[in-house]
Amino acid sequence: MDTIKEHIESRDFAALVDFCEDLELQLALTPNANISPEDFYGPFLLGYLLEQDLPSARFLWKRLPEAVKSSSKELRAIWDVGAALWQRDYENIYDLISSKTWSPIITPLMEQLADNLRERMLNLISEAYSSIVIDDAVKYLGFPREKVLTIVEERGWEADLTTNMLQPKKIEVQQSTSLANFSQLTDLVIHLEKS
Repeated sequence: MDTIKEHIESRDFAALVDFCEDLELQLALTPNANISPEDFYGPFLLGYLLEQDLPSARFLWKRLPEAVKSSSKELRAIWDVGAALWQRDYENIYDLISSKTWSPIITPLMEQLADNLRERMLNLISEAYSSIVIDDAVKYLGFPREKVLTIVEERGWEADLTTNMLQPKKIEVQQSTSLANFSQLTDLVIHLEKS
C-alpha cells in the first residue's frame, strides 16, 4: 500500500493505475487478507477517473464483487462520482465530491479530480463557446458565481453582467518553430508553382 501512497503523493496517476492493475492480477491469483478492498479499489477507481479512462473505471466497477461494493460506502460514493462523470452530470459531480468526508488516502485524489475537471471545463468552454451564460459556467465549474467571475477574469474573459454572459478568451496554441517553418515553405512552393 506504500506504493499506492507514493504514486498519489507524486501525482503519477498513470503509474498508480499500472500498479493497481498488476496488483489486481496478483490478488486474483493469491488473495492477501492484509490488503483491504477499500484501500485498494478506491485509489484504483479514482486513478482511472483521473486518467479520464471512464470505460476502464466502469469495467472495474462491474467486475468488483458485490460483497466489496456493498461493504464500502466510500467505494460506492467514489463510483457515484464516476457515474456522474459518465453521464456528464457536472453540476452533481462537484456536489458529490464536496458533500462527503473522504478517507485520508482518497481526499487528495478527489481534490485533484475536481481541479482537473474544472481546468478541463475551462479549456472546453474556451474552445467551444464564443459566449456562455454565467449560470451555465457556474454549473460546469461547480463554484459559486462570484468565484467563477474571479476565475474567468484572471483568464482574460469578458463578463457582461447586464446580459449575464461571459465571452471566453480562446486558448492560443503556439506552433512549434519547425511546423511554422514547414508552413512557410509550403506557401513558398505553392507560390512558385503558380508562377
